This record gives sequence, structure tokens and C-alpha cells, in this order.
Amino acid sequence: MVLDATWSAPLKSLKRPFRRGVETIELMLSLPVLLLVIFAGFEYGWAILRSIQLDHAARVGAREAALSGATAESIENSIRTSLNGLGMPSAVITLSPADPSAAPAGTSIQIDVQVEYSNVQLLGLSRLMPLPESLRGRASMVREPDS
Repeated sequence: MVLDATWSAPLKSLKRPFRRGVETIELMLSLPVLLLVIFAGFEYGWAILRSIQLDHAARVGAREAALSGATAESIENSIRTSLNGLGMPSAVITLSPADPSAAPAGTSIQIDVQVEYSNVQLLGLSRLMPLPESLRGRASMVREPDS
């Protein structure tokens, strides 16, 4: 059986009219949103990484504070060494108790390290998305008995 011209006529009517440039306009409208989502993922991932690094620096200080003979100065120096390696020299360090060398064995020593996020941000998207004002790392350990 041979198809005649009547069968091909409906197929021609199903074709779309020529739509030049519609894809370009759609890309122009959706690309900024897509890029914002991608860069927001980078920025939030960076904030989480920096928070983990602050926790690590606080943990380094807490390990130092748990040792007998540790002073507030030696604890702060070990934390600063860790933070300088991470590029966060402007962090605020808080020890509790303030002088761990006077604390008796068995006392919980708490270390708090805080940095302003504007000092460590990756892309600077704070005008476009909600970002934390500061990041904090905390750690605590029990002071060991003097040997």
C-alpha cells in the first residue's frame, strides 16, 4: 500500500513555527538564579569547613589545657599556631577557667574560639544570601592530675 499526499498533510501542521532566540531569553532569565544557587553552595560549604577548622583549633587548645603544667599562655599559643596555619589570626579565644594552671585535676577546661565570618568569607555574597555573622568552635577536656 502506498501512502498518498493526504497522510503527510497532518504532519506538516504539527510542526512548530520558527522560534528564533527563545532559548537565549530563557537562558538569560534562568542563568543568574542557577549561578546564585551554585555559588551559595560554595559559600555555605566554605562556612561549614571554617567552622570545622575552628572546632579543631579549639580541640588542639583543649588537649594542651588537659596536660599538667599547661598555662593560659601555652594554650593560647598552641591555638594561635593552629589558627595562623588556617589563615584566621583574628580569632577571639576564651578559656574557662581563665587560668587553667590553677585548676585542680578533674576540672573541665573549656575552650571557645570565635571569628567574624566577614574576615574569612569566600565570595562575599552576604548581600544576596543570609550568612552567619560569626563562626564558633568549642571543645572541652578534663585536666589531668600532676605527675
